[in-house]
Amino acid sequence: MKKLMFMAVIAMVLTVFNACTKDELKTTPDEGIAKTGKADVYLENGYLAFKNMNVVDSVMNVLNSMSRQEKDVWEQKIGLKSARAEFNQIFDEYEKLTTKEEFLKFKAKYADKLKFNEMDESDCSIDYPYECSYYRSIMNNKGIFKVGLSLCQYTRENQIIVLDGDMKKLENLNAYSNDKNILVSVHLKDGGINNQTDLIADFPGFDPSNNNNRWWINGDKDRKLLNELKVAKMVSWNQPVAGGPVYTTKSCNFYLRQYGLKKGTFGWNNYSTVYELKNAVIKVQNLQTVNVTFSNGGTSPEVKPDYVWDLYFFKESMTYTWLNLNYLRPTFSFQGNVNSRGLNYGLVFIQNKEHTVFP
Repeated sequence: MKKLMFMAVIAMVLTVFNACTKDELKTTPDEGIAKTGKADVYLENGYLAFKNMNVVDSVMNVLNSMSRQEKDVWEQKIGLKSARAEFNQIFDEYEKLTTKEEFLKFKAKYADKLKFNEMDESDCSIDYPYECSYYRSIMNNKGIFKVGLSLCQYTRENQIIVLDGDMKKLENLNAYSNDKNILVSVHLKDGGINNQTDLIADFPGFDPSNNNNRWWINGDKDRKLLNELKVAKMVSWNQPVAGGPVYTTKSCNFYLRQYGLKKGTFGWNNYSTVYELKNAVIKVQNLQTVNVTFSNGGTSPEVKPDYVWDLYFFKESMTYTWLNLNYLRPTFSFQGNVNSRGLNYGLVFIQNKEHTVFP
């Protein structure tokens, strides 16, 4: 039975990768995209290339429902080495560490591959080495993927977009510092607190430990839970007909990331656990308040080191203009009840309210 289910999931992914969804075909101006003989997503020079942001969102939804094994099989089939897969292999090595000395050797070995908490010596956790890891399942191990004509790369510090897809520019940014086809994350910032590129809220005011801390620590002091409301922003170009109009697509994916640590023999470590998000409610711009439902009922599988809850995909397409590239995200309100296995609090209410009336 499991084998049949697995094959069904793979078949579903391949269907998404080789045909547009019905909604995608109805979307303006994407409906005018000329047939090129290529699939809607394919491997190009070691990275995935997508027809448009609708396809990115569709593929992300399918991949997020798959197990690690299913994702590995699919990547091997098409020849992709994803950021997700590389991190999982490193994490397997991390899980075998037993002493602080072993961790320090591991840290030196992967200094250019991972993010570490340099502000807290007791924190021995590891994290993805990207400014935003939302697209880790589709970007390659150099943080690159392509949407329409545009190349995107996430680095440790930035999100870089080369609108015309010229790889030479991505490989040598300094030589093209005045090129208007190149956007670095400074063009995509929200302009909010600390001018973060993707963090909306980490809920310090909803800390049940009363430490007014972004980390929640339970009464036994051996678990921490970080909840981050984030947005992944993207700008891409599409030109449906050669020599015809160029369309700019701006998109935002709103998501909640949960990231847990436990206190071990040599400090605070990542571990495998189960996360919960119940009674999730959102409001975007002036749209109606909606309850968000998840296929897994709001309880994640056992995962490491974090889990991402996809809340809302927002997209706008328009005829190309430079003035539309430097944009603010839509107003976004969110509330829900969260928890992770090992915390003593049970479900805890969190809220980010950007509308006068919400929910």
